[in-house]
Amino acid sequence: MTEEKIRAAVNDCLSQCYRGGTPLGVIAEFASELRASGWQEDAIRQVESSVRKVLAGVMDDGAVVSN
Repeated sequence: MTEEKIRAAVNDCLSQCYRGGTPLGVIAEFASELRASGWQEDAIRQVESSVRKVLAGVMDDGAVVSN
């Protein structure tokens, strides 16, 4: 799988995550769609990992720390 296709898949998945639903559910459904489209597992794992890293960064940036 090309880096361009992986990047596009990451962007598509993130877009779906931002539109609503639970991010983990969206990621799982998106991964299932990639499998159905014939994507290899290593490429799917790369997409999932990239999406989780971006979402973790978004959550960390908006987190409120209380003492």
